[in-house]
Amino acid sequence: MPGRLVLTPAARARARLFLTAAAVLLAAGCGSAQGGAAAPHAPAGSSPVASPSATLNLPELASALARQASASGSAPTSGGLSLARQAGRAASYLWETDGGKVCFAQINAPGSMNEIACAEITEPAPEPGSRLEALFGPGMGFTEAYIVFAAEAGTKVTSVTYEGKELPWKLVRTLAPRATGRDVYYAALPEGHKGWIDVTLRQTYGQTTPDRLRVTLGNGS
Repeated sequence: MPGRLVLTPAARARARLFLTAAAVLLAAGCGSAQGGAAAPHAPAGSSPVASPSATLNLPELASALARQASASGSAPTSGGLSLARQAGRAASYLWETDGGKVCFAQINAPGSMNEIACAEITEPAPEPGSRLEALFGPGMGFTEAYIVFAAEAGTKVTSVTYEGKELPWKLVRTLAPRATGRDVYYAALPEGHKGWIDVTLRQTYGQTTPDRLRVTLGNGS
């Protein structure tokens, strides 16, 4: 039954969140809207994940999702919701809670959604030898496969590629200092992907370094 899914720190490093299109109807018109859809600007080198839709009311969807999050005990902080992805009639959002968790969910107009997933990331736990950490996914959303990941504080993503081809990606949010202050990114994955994506990071002193993140769905190699 759809509800709030909490990923423990031990499970985060290999989280595999599959967001299904099976939806539950949001309660409408109850409570006050919290947060907005504003998000930090993406770096100049980022690839747009989607173009705005003239038929999708993003503020309305964000308000509906904020009400659902509050009802499930995952209310956003005063920082509100950050738009991670918009495509067609669906949108994905990321937010932080007063309890120090980071949450992710997708909502489909006119207000149906899948589960809200929340992770505790107050203690950075990247992949061994990597400056990256998968927070949500890889999984399948309403419109595409995706992964949401964090980069080590002090680094900036400059490219995300799969088999030599640039993927659509976006800087979604810079987390609050108490949640490590890391940047969180959304990347759309191609159909049939498996293995790894290659990520280029720029250090604060200007040097760029290669990194990679596993994006295999299920138990594939």
